Amino acid sequence: MSIGEAIEDIIGPLNIIENAIGFINGMLVGDFGYELKIVRPDKGGKHSIPEIKTILSGYGVKIYWYGFNGRQITFRVKNRQARWAEYVLLHAGVELLNPAFDHRNAGYAANHAPGWMPRPWSAGPETKTQPGTNGEREREPERDKDKGILAWLDSL
Repeated sequence: MSIGEAIEDIIGPLNIIENAIGFINGMLVGDFGYELKIVRPDKGGKHSIPEIKTILSGYGVKIYWYGFNGRQITFRVKNRQARWAEYVLLHAGVELLNPAFDHRNAGYAANHAPGWMPRPWSAGPETKTQPGTNGEREREPERDKDKGILAWLDSL
C-alpha cells in the first residue's frame, strides 16, 4: 500500500458532505441501502461511477451515498433493489468486491453469453409477435380479452 492510498483510506470515509446527503436520503426513503464496491478506475477497475449510473438507470435502479478509499469506490442501492442491481452489474461485466447479495446471480451471469443484458425496464414491455407477421402484434382472442375472476371461476 502506498502513502497515497493510506491517506485516501483516511480521507475517503471523512467525506462529510456525501455522508450527510446519503444519511438524509436514507432517512427520507426509509432505507439506508446495500453497499456495493468496485475497483477504482485509476487502480485497474473497468467502470466508473457515471458508467455504473448509466447501466443501472435503464433498469430502474438509482445509486446514492458514494464513497471511496485507496483502492475502491462504494455506492449504495435500495435494499429492495440490491439483488436486481447485482444481477444487472454482473451481466454488464462489472467486478463487484463486496460479498454477494444473492450468490445465484453469478451463476445466472455465467449461463449467458458475454455481453448479454436483460431487457431494460425503460424499454417498456416486449411486444409479442407471431412468426411471419412482419412485426404486427399478436391479436388476443376476444374471449380472453377481459378475463377476470368470474371468467376464472367459470373455467373451474
